[in-house]
Amino acid sequence: MATVTFLVHPGRADALALATDTAEWLTGRGDVARILRFSGPDRVAEAGVDVDLGAVDLTGTDVAVSLGGDGTFLRVVRLATQADVPVLGVNFGRIGYLPDLGPDQVRGALLKVLEGRAAIEERCALEVSISDRSIPDDVSTLLALNEVVIEKIDFGHTVRLATTIDGEQALTYSADGLIVATPTGSTAYNLSAGGPILAPTLRAMVITPVAPHFSLDRSLVLADDQCVAVEVAPDRSGVLVIDGQEIGRLQPGAVITCRVAQHPVRVVRNEPHTFGTILRFRLLADREP
Repeated sequence: MATVTFLVHPGRADALALATDTAEWLTGRGDVARILRFSGPDRVAEAGVDVDLGAVDLTGTDVAVSLGGDGTFLRVVRLATQADVPVLGVNFGRIGYLPDLGPDQVRGALLKVLEGRAAIEERCALEVSISDRSIPDDVSTLLALNEVVIEKIDFGHTVRLATTIDGEQALTYSADGLIVATPTGSTAYNLSAGGPILAPTLRAMVITPVAPHFSLDRSLVLADDQCVAVEVAPDRSGVLVIDGQEIGRLQPGAVITCRVAQHPVRVVRNEPHTFGTILRFRLLADREP
């Protein structure tokens, strides 16, 4: 008997219908199915009961199914990785770079997972530590699958960001912002800012400045055992964004520390993706009207 947890985008009735239908199919097989529906950025509802996202425990789940777009997938990843649960992404978004399964492929993909025949990729994530008294204690450490971005706040001004690598002072950037991306996120904001594309199964991170002013405009690729700390230098504040979600304002002196997380994110793939396939899909999708 297997346990499958569905996590559903709040605004997609078709995603909820698919989760309900698939859950009935699973229970008919003798398996256990849970349906959680996101009700806000940090809230989920199960059987009509609304709870904080941090209270959700996926321990004992064999596979977590994300039904939505990239945003839903990223939130599911944070929950699933804590319990070492693989994530199967079903795309209900406009493009959906991360969830690569269509709604009609769910049952077949679930059968592969439950029978031990699924292709499961291990992707590295970033463990992000925050040293800033203005950020609540309950978000002092977070997980990023795509990227960490420290950006300017004031229009028409840059923010100064001083980096330290493995405890040694490195570069100070005067820029619109600084991106610390995973290989998975290297084809997202990092690519738009002129950064390199990394093979998604690498264990590494890439640092890319956004519109640097009289600063080095090249990216730095770091190994998985290295650590980068970014300090917001006087006299301007910044803002911290992780995987597209604004975490909070950063005061001068705030330090964001990023390192490759010890445990990988496990992602179920309908078929193994070659690097060439990923490149064609990502680059051609960017050219759609």
